[in-house]
Amino acid sequence: MMLITGKSGFTLIELVVVIAIISLVSFLVVFSGGDFFSKTRLESSAENIAALLRWARRLAITKRKRYEVIFDLRRKTYWVEDGEAHTRGEVKRLEKNVIFADPHLGKVGEEDGMIELDDPDDDGFLFYPEGTAEAGSIYLWSKDSKRWYTVTIALNGYVRVYPEKH
Repeated sequence: MMLITGKSGFTLIELVVVIAIISLVSFLVVFSGGDFFSKTRLESSAENIAALLRWARRLAITKRKRYEVIFDLRRKTYWVEDGEAHTRGEVKRLEKNVIFADPHLGKVGEEDGMIELDDPDDDGFLFYPEGTAEAGSIYLWSKDSKRWYTVTIALNGYVRVYPEKH
């Protein structure tokens, strides 16, 4: 038979140290995660716009008619319309604290976050049955992370996303 003479367990100092470490790690995760989430919302908004622009181009090519992606900059929404102004799909919205913003490029009449190279301030981009498009850029700004994303549409209809003002 064995006798146990010592007591087992944790001392008060060990418990305090462990709680302090857990508190410090939790604090760092919470305050560094805010920037991560705001960047993710900005990137998500840019990728969603690019996906809708690409879908509009595919519709124009396959249906052999013009489609336009319309932007309501005040409401932070966007959608696809066919040639008869019928909405195709659902109306999309920018993520929280992401806005269409003036890139301050000095182009008169283009202070709304959309730079159209053909018809300034018509609030949309057309895609044609040949696969071509109205060229331009859409500038997104995150109020939280203070970062830019740019979605560009080339004359050949290709859409690209850049994680800065481009």
